[in-house]
Amino acid sequence: MNESELSSVSDEHLLSCICNDDDRKAFAVLYDRYWEMLIHTCFKRLRCLETSEEIVQEIFVDLFVRRNELQLNSSLEAYLKTAVKYKIYNHYRSQQIHQSYLDRELTVQKNHAPAPDEAFQKKELNALIMAATAQMPEKCKEVFMLSRYQHLSHKDISDRLGISISTVKKHITKATNILKANFKHHSPDLLGILCALFML
Repeated sequence: MNESELSSVSDEHLLSCICNDDDRKAFAVLYDRYWEMLIHTCFKRLRCLETSEEIVQEIFVDLFVRRNELQLNSSLEAYLKTAVKYKIYNHYRSQQIHQSYLDRELTVQKNHAPAPDEAFQKKELNALIMAATAQMPEKCKEVFMLSRYQHLSHKDISDRLGISISTVKKHITKATNILKANFKHHSPDLLGILCALFML
């Protein structure tokens, strides 16, 4: 069947075509059927279109990669909505890891080099880093946090996320450049703390 004919068939039939015949046209029809709704769901929570689009893209890539082992206990729509909720949860969790790490590292900075305006610096630094990480695409942010906050090696990140080591390096470089760009006009003290935290 062509895409026009496939557009009128059920999700179950499309999934059968994808799982049994690796039918790319059927997959494209499913994508077109649900991507807008899923992006809208993400955007309502995250308020970032780029991150929402990347999350939805990852969900569909995962769906196709796992097509031969996929076992649905509900409708495809319910499965996709659950996948979106899980991705959004992971996004918020990564933000919490970031905040926890920042608080811990700033405490170390305080013990070694206390400053009278530290409270202001901490607030400013936190705002700047949060603003910078918000600009990172979701996968770039995930790689950066695994590297800098959980101290995983490039190979460990590659194995965990199923991407190449060279892709891991590209994401870290991109994330680092975003941080540098956001800090280049700020005080030397803040730049010094940033370098100490992230070894830029």
